[in-house]
Amino acid sequence: MMTTDDETTRLRSTVLQNASSILIARQRAEERQEAYLAEAQKLSHTGSFGWRVSTGEIMWSEETFRIFQYDRTTTPTLELILERVHPEDAAQAVQGIERGSREGKRFEHECRLRMPDGSVKHIHVVARAKGDEPAELEFVGAVMDVTERKRAAMLLGGEKRLLEMIARGDSRAPILDALCRLVEEWASGALSSILLLDPKANRLRHGAAPSLPISYTDAIDGLVIGPCMGSYGTSAYRAEPVIVSDIASDPLWADYRPLALAHGLRACWSTPILSSTGRVLGTFAIYYREPRSPTPQDHNLIDQITHLASIAVERDRAEEALRQAQADLTHVSRVTTMGELTASIAHEVSQPLSAVVNNANACVSLLDPGATNLEEVREALREIIDDAHRAVAVILRVRQLAKGAAVERSLLGLKDVVKDVLAPARHESFARGVSMRTELPEYLPSVVGDRVQLQQVLLNLIVNGMDAMNTVQESKRVLIICGRHETRDGKSEALLSVQDAGTGVRPEEMDRLFEAFYTTKPEGMGMGLAISRSIIEAHGGRLWAEPNQGPGTTFLFSLPAKG
Repeated sequence: MMTTDDETTRLRSTVLQNASSILIARQRAEERQEAYLAEAQKLSHTGSFGWRVSTGEIMWSEETFRIFQYDRTTTPTLELILERVHPEDAAQAVQGIERGSREGKRFEHECRLRMPDGSVKHIHVVARAKGDEPAELEFVGAVMDVTERKRAAMLLGGEKRLLEMIARGDSRAPILDALCRLVEEWASGALSSILLLDPKANRLRHGAAPSLPISYTDAIDGLVIGPCMGSYGTSAYRAEPVIVSDIASDPLWADYRPLALAHGLRACWSTPILSSTGRVLGTFAIYYREPRSPTPQDHNLIDQITHLASIAVERDRAEEALRQAQADLTHVSRVTTMGELTASIAHEVSQPLSAVVNNANACVSLLDPGATNLEEVREALREIIDDAHRAVAVILRVRQLAKGAAVERSLLGLKDVVKDVLAPARHESFARGVSMRTELPEYLPSVVGDRVQLQQVLLNLIVNGMDAMNTVQESKRVLIICGRHETRDGKSEALLSVQDAGTGVRPEEMDRLFEAFYTTKPEGMGMGLAISRSIIEAHGGRLWAEPNQGPGTTFLFSLPAKG
């Protein structure tokens, strides 16, 4: 039979066990609440703190340690807090802390933190006072990391400004510069660059780089794109992003590593700027002075910036194309008017020229065959007749061209064409101090063509060659006219070339020389070579240009040989 003492002991044990279970359950609930609170703070980037003013004791939650990037073993102090505050915001932060401790009232302020890696955070601090006596004054508050919110607002405002610049029609340079500065404001420590692709030369040209060293931007200006040409050259070549987290070890930078490291650049992320049709317009790059990989936020920023850059570049190129089209239209209109005027003039001038021919013929017939010292007069009159005939023939071709009439072709010897052109060209060469030399073979096959048109082409090439040597020392002004017979694709051709010793033509301009209205001469109309090519192609031939081994350029045309 259980005694009273035993019952008491049993009851006491049961009570203790129940109390212990309650305490354990309560402790676990509190731990869960703390875990939930910690997770909520982590998700919302909001830490909590307590500050006892009289002793200076500060307590931080785990998220607050994370925001300030201090180890949990660190004892928080005002000095450590101010050590993180951005120098430009330090004075304002000190004033806020002193005012709060002095007045014992709720305080709230925002400031920036500069982190050990050089990045910048924006925080919002709010605190409430507890205790009425100075010795009991405490503050309980929250620290919110509002960096992403600030960045989003900054990016939205920057986009708005940039779109306003584009809509206003601002020039491309300040827009690209503003794009780079927006990135550098958003991503602390970043150095950004925009390079634009010259599709004809396959090179990247400087677009904007407000914070990169000028010596570096000059060095990469004109970089040829390729499969192993740093971040930007490779990105343009692949038409896809290229992320290099450490320039010092990445093989893509093998040829450019010394240049980058000499300027303190260690990371470079490059993304192609694509047109609405997917064509590469250029590249956008972000550099850092320490090895670094992009975050998801960085990728989002890059996507937005490259999209804005593509809008700016496409708009600029569209406007340039429109301006060129308007200029071409104006030029065409002017040339059309000139053509109509020329047709009228040709009709009027042909009559007096015919009279000149008739009069010269009359003079020859009136000269007494027995007269002495008159042979030179006869020869001069014959030259007048020949020149007048040539002028009439040219004018007839102009009239035919204006009316769209078919040209008359016959079997011609290119040697005779050269001889016809040399006579008037020699007067021009003498006046310009140009030495002309011909190198024609004994046999040069005949061609079928219009004599006057082929004379016009050859004369145009000769005059162009003389123009190219205007700035060359007179003793070096040599123009060589060559002819040869060759076979191309099994077909016989006769070829003439005009070689000058002038200043030459840049490779990127070589093909453009034959475009209508394109000229390298300030006084030129840009029509001579375009018309010459159309004449030669209408004869079934080719007209092209080649750079010389030495100075100058050679223009060549070939025609199908006949016999």
